[in-house]
Amino acid sequence: MSAALYAASAAIDSAHEDDIWHTCWVPGKHQLASAGSDEVVKIWNAQTGESEGALRDGEYAITSLDIDAQGTQVLTSSMDHKLRVWDISSSSSTTVAANAKPTLTIDAGAINGWKSRFVRRTGEDAEPLIASSTDRGVVKLWSARTGKQMRELNTSRPKFLYALATSPDGSKIACAGVGSHVYLFDVESGMMSCTFSGHSDNVRSVSFSADSTLLVTASDDKQIQLHDARYGSPAATFLGHYGWVLSAEMHPSGMYIASGSVDTKVKIWDVAQRSCTETHSQHSQAVWSVSWQRSSDDVAVTRPMLASAGEDRSINLYDPLLA
Repeated sequence: MSAALYAASAAIDSAHEDDIWHTCWVPGKHQLASAGSDEVVKIWNAQTGESEGALRDGEYAITSLDIDAQGTQVLTSSMDHKLRVWDISSSSSTTVAANAKPTLTIDAGAINGWKSRFVRRTGEDAEPLIASSTDRGVVKLWSARTGKQMRELNTSRPKFLYALATSPDGSKIACAGVGSHVYLFDVESGMMSCTFSGHSDNVRSVSFSADSTLLVTASDDKQIQLHDARYGSPAATFLGHYGWVLSAEMHPSGMYIASGSVDTKVKIWDVAQRSCTETHSQHSQAVWSVSWQRSSDDVAVTRPMLASAGEDRSINLYDPLLA
């Protein structure tokens, strides 16, 4: 038997008052953000399990959560159709300012911002962008400075897109949702570069590898698939969950994939071996989110922690043993 890669280290029980749909690490720090149907973003110290602040502006469930590569801004989407950007750069290393309000609010219109992500841009003159997904097969791009809509990326299929990812290098946007197709766009040209059709049911999650070359997708067909985002070709399929796979994300090294499912399990997969290396059973209900700790531009995280959260309102943290 192979040695364990990760060990469950802590559980934050009743972390929220309702389902937790999202987790996202503050790059380069031991801070984890979480959000879901109780309308609040919470920031946690992953080493102590203690709360370090909360962000709230509205009475609607949060459908999306992202943090920029610098760890200075939080982006949320809510069921009131608004995208909100929060500045956490002025917060201390241990707390988020109380009663903080968004620095930018975008009224995207009905179902125009189900998922939203920062689009990384380089260069002093590059317009910072936010991408958001709609229920009509369109991804909208907004100015992160002014909130003005800049352009649209159209899949040509009027389907609800409830999965969205932007590549770490800022060159690609992936989206998926109702139906089995996954769409990949080039940010600069706005053109669709390829379509993946390996799944047989709705796609719940899309995420890029740290080097932006691979795309991980998770589906109601109980599969996790790995795709080559450079050439538009399938790379691998991972089978082992007994329910919809709601979230999947690649380890920063590219060696492993973590996944969470309706079957209540968190699994870690070895990419080279195309097999599940371990299964964690800490959750009692569906696991909506898994996320790996990530590096910032200034701080490298060489042995990232793993977080999971879900319908049981708990957050579980896992420490690396060998990974």
